[in-house]
Amino acid sequence: MCGICGFVGPDATAEDAVLLARMNAVLQYRGPDDDGAYLSGQGEISLPGGEADPTQRGPGPHAALAMRRLSIIDLEAGHQPITNEDGTCWIVYNGEVYNFAQLRAELEARGHRFKTRTDTEALLHAYEEYGPDCVHRFRGMFGLAIWDEGRQRLLLARDPTGIKPLYYVQVGERLVFASEIKSLLQYPGVRRELDEESLYHFLSYLYVPAPGTMFAGIRQLPPGHRLIWERGVVTVEEYWAGPEAWVDAQAQGEPARPEQAWDILRESVEAHLVSDVPLGAFLSGGIDSCAIVAMMAELMDEPPRTYSIGFRGAGLYDESPHARAMAEHVGAEHTEFHIESETVEDLPRILRHLDEPLADASVIPNYHVARLARQEVTVALTGIGGDELFGGYQRYFGDALAQRWRRIPRLLRQGVLLPILRALPSGGETRFQNTVRLAEKFLAPLDQPPEDRYLAWNSFFDQDAKQALLAEGVCERRSSYDIFRPLFARAAHRPFADRAMYVDLKTYLPGDPLFLSDRLTMAHSLEARVPFLDVKVMDYAARLPLESKIRGRGTKLVLREALRGRIPESLLHRPKQGFGTPIDVWLKNELQSLPNQLLSREAVEARGLFRADAVQDLVERQRAGRRDFSQHLWALLMFELWCRAYLDHDYSAREDLTFADLDVRV
Repeated sequence: MCGICGFVGPDATAEDAVLLARMNAVLQYRGPDDDGAYLSGQGEISLPGGEADPTQRGPGPHAALAMRRLSIIDLEAGHQPITNEDGTCWIVYNGEVYNFAQLRAELEARGHRFKTRTDTEALLHAYEEYGPDCVHRFRGMFGLAIWDEGRQRLLLARDPTGIKPLYYVQVGERLVFASEIKSLLQYPGVRRELDEESLYHFLSYLYVPAPGTMFAGIRQLPPGHRLIWERGVVTVEEYWAGPEAWVDAQAQGEPARPEQAWDILRESVEAHLVSDVPLGAFLSGGIDSCAIVAMMAELMDEPPRTYSIGFRGAGLYDESPHARAMAEHVGAEHTEFHIESETVEDLPRILRHLDEPLADASVIPNYHVARLARQEVTVALTGIGGDELFGGYQRYFGDALAQRWRRIPRLLRQGVLLPILRALPSGGETRFQNTVRLAEKFLAPLDQPPEDRYLAWNSFFDQDAKQALLAEGVCERRSSYDIFRPLFARAAHRPFADRAMYVDLKTYLPGDPLFLSDRLTMAHSLEARVPFLDVKVMDYAARLPLESKIRGRGTKLVLREALRGRIPESLLHRPKQGFGTPIDVWLKNELQSLPNQLLSREAVEARGLFRADAVQDLVERQRAGRRDFSQHLWALLMFELWCRAYLDHDYSAREDLTFADLDVRV
């Protein structure tokens, strides 16, 4: 596990080594064990370095690569960058490829010679053998950069589902890339300016969809894509559109057999256990993390180490008793940490690791569970991806439910039922109030096309709300749904719920859960692994008929059957709870000072992006308590904090960022 960075362009300069050292230094926490760097014409160099000597470079393109390493496999010999036998190709790489042993054997049979037993070297020789198409052979997670001196070509590639990040920006004639945006910001000429289109989408989805970022000019390489820079020409292309059964109408399905589901996932977990350092698992008490831990208990010679987070006094959010029950069931060595509202003081440090605003308040518990686990292990397995593959979200029932509710005359639905729901109090934490919120959100877009209806259920500020919120002249008025509609069309041959799962796999999953998982585990130099997102597991799940995943009100049916007898019966049919955070409660109590400061009329007017009256209305309505706008306010709060940290100042390299630095009192 590493952080990588570098640049490529037509000419070398005397400052290249210094620039590379500066970019690499801010990624130190991603790889505290080692670092390395390469410059064209000079081979591997030491960082931080003085001036490079451009006279040692011949004519033609010039590349610079650097990395920080978190040692996981082949601790002694896994140093990067790694070169091939004749020094014509070099690689820096972030991630783990779990089939590297098989890949190595295949390449050795073709005459390749290896110096280490790392997956990194296997990837480089695969590039030599197969060129840019090598990415089709990698089973795992990766963000990689390969410089081919002979072809004067740079290959950047990101794993199929975006478990690992990769960003790039064009500066003059140079292409600059890195695992994180903060590294790009160390390069002269990279602007710290707002991308208004990304702000527009962020207000809808609470994250920034690929390929955009919140910075104008900086792009993220989308999941399943590769970028080729060859003699100044840049090509970005998709190499993985998704599991075959979701994108190919001719692909064959297969019947659901619970034992087969268990065996396929178990084989993935076994592959993800390869490590030369201690490992454990995040355990929430939900079906997905329980499945991972149950398999670990079968496969490991010692009890698995598990870690969970709880919330004292917030019953709807606290899953720690369920996690504890699962840990006891398999005899795990279990550790848990209880979150208090005071932990919001970590938000500036969390934001500094995210680089972009993300209005998912679960960043707080995720940050703390990663810190907790890192005290004992270097690798942690997670259950991310199970919901999108096996139908774990209640919203996947939405289309079938909508067909029934649309039989009720529109006048009755829109003119009577919806006004009644909007009149009921929903600004609390009881199950009734939560039901009111969900029912209102379900009914409001019922007459829209299925794709738009689904996106509306998963949006926060809708088109009208954004129109009322944004100041005149800010952001082009367009639909945030447009960027997702082509993905629905790809899977048009599948039932709508399957299409929704595919879209979530391609958008929400890398944009939110995987994004925060990578940044907040790496913040503590911890590697997170995601067995559900193994290509074999994804292919199996995509081939299953929909009724084996969801039916009636049941979710993840085949997975639950596979787990029967392997986890406590009390957990087997427990409704999904989610890794939430009680921000609605906190904003009414301990954290009510945050909106008063960050979203005051003066602060909003000074920023110039939103209408102060609209923001004040949200603040007052949340304070009144009848309606719940906590998620909307949280999005605006996170955005304002980001502006203060990245636009008003350049705190991207500030290691211990505090609220005081951002002119906030808590």
